[in-house]
Amino acid sequence: MKYLFFFLSIIAINQCNSVQKETHYIEGNASGVANGMRVYLNELDEKGRTQVMDTSIVMEESFYFDQKEKLAGEEIRFITLDGSEGNFVLLVNNEPLKVELRKDSLIKSTVIGSKPNHELKKFKERQSSYVTTSKKFQGERVAALRNGDNAQAAAVVNKWTTAENEFKTYAIRTMSDNSSSIIAPMILGELLQNKFLDATTSRNYYNEFDTHIKESIMAQRIDAFLKKAESVAIGAKAPELEGTNPEGKVIKLSEVLGKVTLVDFWASWCGPCRRENPNVVDAYNKYHSKGFNILSVSLDRPNGEKAWKDAIIKDKMNWNHISRLMYFGPLAKLYNVSAIPATFLLDENGVIIATNLRGQQLHNKLEELLGS
Repeated sequence: MKYLFFFLSIIAINQCNSVQKETHYIEGNASGVANGMRVYLNELDEKGRTQVMDTSIVMEESFYFDQKEKLAGEEIRFITLDGSEGNFVLLVNNEPLKVELRKDSLIKSTVIGSKPNHELKKFKERQSSYVTTSKKFQGERVAALRNGDNAQAAAVVNKWTTAENEFKTYAIRTMSDNSSSIIAPMILGELLQNKFLDATTSRNYYNEFDTHIKESIMAQRIDAFLKKAESVAIGAKAPELEGTNPEGKVIKLSEVLGKVTLVDFWASWCGPCRRENPNVVDAYNKYHSKGFNILSVSLDRPNGEKAWKDAIIKDKMNWNHISRLMYFGPLAKLYNVSAIPATFLLDENGVIIATNLRGQQLHNKLEELLGS
């Protein structure tokens, strides 16, 4: 009988051990976090916003999440913590993960034993280093210009450009090496946001992503962004524009096309736009008689009607103007404009033949198209 008791005791011990060694989908260590604090697991919704999908309670500096459903492929998740700012980005599939959460700096938290998360961490560290370097060069350039040292400012710009190219090369290589990981669209999104890549080049990289990665929410949002950018790329037919001129008349782009037409997104509050306006005025005065027209699209705010009209008069912009006084609203979104000045040069059929020509570049192109 004692042997049977001994055997049953072994079973009971093993059962207790199996409970203690239970493996959770995400096991987390939260050093220094008090009992009862909540940790949230978030995902992206279809509009790219984060939403809570699960909540865990910290006990004895530990927390966990169990898997709710099997994933079709790798996905992105965000961990947030009560009392801490920001979030920690991690990549998940169907394999368990261990997380070391840093309450004072969630972004510096780590995932143990996951190659995709290791690659993502390396990229984020390299990106952070570049941002710090970029800010340093920006400050040095401003200081040099303030002191009237143009040579030093140019030298700083050269170093800044080198650092930017090095980071861009690293980012593209990392993206290409991880085309089967959600890392790829994450990096492509960063490169697009910082204008390191144009739409055509970005589309080529996007096409290299694995099919299941293209189905991710992040990749689909990039695809939608690229489609909008491609709709106003060189060679595309410019979308129709319609707005009210300063006199209250509705004007359409198709009604004011010349042999060559400049669509110019600007605003009265935009310093770079106002500084470029004299150059555009010179170009209009020189080439309008040869078929050069301009349609200026103001992105002034709802309360900016007077400022818009006054700026037109002050800057002597004697051509067609429209606005909806909606800032970066429908008209800007139609042309994928997120910063101004932004310009699009069209041929007589409304096809885009050049973009963002400034200064002498605009004059050179107009001379090429219309003659001197």
